[in-house]
Amino acid sequence: MTFDVDQGYIRHPTDIPAKIALCSDYGVSRNTCSESGVVGISIVTHEFFSIDTALDITISISDPAFTASGHVAWCIPDRNGHYRTGIVFDDPETAYGVRMIEQICYIEQYRQQIQKQEGRTLSQADAAEEWISRFAKDFPSFSLTTPAV
Repeated sequence: MTFDVDQGYIRHPTDIPAKIALCSDYGVSRNTCSESGVVGISIVTHEFFSIDTALDITISISDPAFTASGHVAWCIPDRNGHYRTGIVFDDPETAYGVRMIEQICYIEQYRQQIQKQEGRTLSQADAAEEWISRFAKDFPSFSLTTPAV
């Protein structure tokens, strides 16, 4: 399995629902983001967002749903009339949480793919075990750095 990345950002699987909403409480702090390496996720949105727009992303793959705040690094139209939106997370703990939930999304996508292609029904735990042994070492990591003062 190769992981799709857009401009260095982990691509959120399109078959795993995520909700994007404007966030009025989030203070944008771009100084903590590295401009190199993976620093966020890319997700399909139905609307255009300007750079630095503060967003909340909610992924309901777990209970309770996972929510994180970040800001738009880039937003480009795709061929289907939607937008590919890059979201960065300045806080290392938030970035780590987002990376973990994205792995859970990829594991769920894998579980669904195995059911569809091979007819095997995997529990979430079995799918996680298979996915981790096969693909976890290649899953992109976020590279957040604090600039020298």
